Amino acid sequence: MRILLYGDSMTEYLHRPPRMLTDALQALQPEKSYEISNWAVGGTRAELVLYRLLYEFWHGRARMLPLTQSRPDVLVIEACAFNNANDQQDGINNFKHIWDQIIKACREHAPQARLITYLTIGSSPTVPDERANRLFFHALPEVFALRHKWREIYQDAFEQWATEAAVECVNVRNEVQRQEALGVPRQHWISADGVHPNAAGVELISQKLAAAIVGSGEIMP
Repeated sequence: MRILLYGDSMTEYLHRPPRMLTDALQALQPEKSYEISNWAVGGTRAELVLYRLLYEFWHGRARMLPLTQSRPDVLVIEACAFNNANDQQDGINNFKHIWDQIIKACREHAPQARLITYLTIGSSPTVPDERANRLFFHALPEVFALRHKWREIYQDAFEQWATEAAVECVNVRNEVQRQEALGVPRQHWISADGVHPNAAGVELISQKLAAAIVGSGEIMP
């Protein structure tokens, strides 16, 4: 089974090759073999995912082929909701419009592929600690708060879009929120920058995606 992953740095953190996802799939279906390519690139918006689905793209030494040449069995595409500006309703409308085009491109250029989208772990609602501030551009607390606000807005917009479009969506964000209600803090899943997944977060995302790929995961809608 040939699986391609697309997304921003949240998916890039699953590693190349995505070892935990491979292990999770093999634990669920040891009789199958998997070829998994992680074609996520940090800083990606949905527009750039659309481009890379249609055209060849090089990232470092990684050659990412268009759908007509890669011919995947499964496409896993992250919402890419973390790299959008606070550009009000016009930006959200454009975000949904681009996702309409992504779905169209997948159906036209890779009709054999199953498409799975996913919402990743939400960023921390609290300002990252002093060490993270030093590491990440000496940003002011209000800058982190504003970025968190717009990440949530765009994740909400994607969740609404996926429901309306009847697209398979693995909602990792909801799972983390469910765990929070049980007393597991969000920081358990994310690193010191308040955004990217740590080892536990990578494992959680990998397990949820693997369950969806083999057909035993909870998928929304």
